[in-house]
Amino acid sequence: MFKLASPTAASRPSWARHFSRYAHNDQIFVHATPSKSLQYSFSPRANAVPIGHTTANASLSPHLFQVNPKFVQLLQATIADRIPNDFTFIMEGGVNANTFMPIYDMRETPRYARTPEIENVFGYIQVDANGKMVPGTYQDNVMYRVLSGTGGLPKLSEYLYEQVQAECEAQNANAH
Repeated sequence: MFKLASPTAASRPSWARHFSRYAHNDQIFVHATPSKSLQYSFSPRANAVPIGHTTANASLSPHLFQVNPKFVQLLQATIADRIPNDFTFIMEGGVNANTFMPIYDMRETPRYARTPEIENVFGYIQVDANGKMVPGTYQDNVMYRVLSGTGGLPKLSEYLYEQVQAECEAQNANAH
């Protein structure tokens, strides 16, 4: 049979991975920083706009987690601009005609025909009589919590995840 060779210094790549995945949400990357804190992000790139951070020895709790306001602005702007193209919510629009439909965090998906908890709602978008989301009508929810005490960090639909990750990477965390 085949035997795996043990890696030698010559066979190891010159780069090293400096992140890990958050155990409770595979969309989240955890980066250790030089200041001994942990930075949470939707990107494997350490210079992408982070969701927020906590000290390295602290557990992830709403009281100790520092939310990045730049991330919240980026998240809400991306949702406002791109949610009408998200298939997950296009399908929900069909059963929410003539209402303002909640755009919610997938960390705690509500049961069918139930309203999600207010802290898990990113915002609301108007749905017309035909069940179609009306572009430009999204309103963010100021009561949304980036880190909830029960559900953890945000979990996005597949489409929103790709869009938010791209925006976080495009807007370098160090840019002013």
